[in-house]
Amino acid sequence: MIIKRCATCGRFHTYLDDDRFCVTCGHETLEAECRCGRWFDYALAVQHDEMYCPRCGRRLRGRADDVE
Repeated sequence: MIIKRCATCGRFHTYLDDDRFCVTCGHETLEAECRCGRWFDYALAVQHDEMYCPRCGRRLRGRADDVE
């Protein structure tokens, strides 16, 4: 089990290694780590509307800008 983030809707969930689709929105945009390489192991413990990567500062919560 690994924590992955959907790049489309911005939700974090625990997935199996070979899971490909988001349980919330169904898109095939799961990522296990930030662009900087930091794993999302901290993500489920954080309960903020806004969330940022502790290594590079990238915004992680919320939908991607190109999704309506």
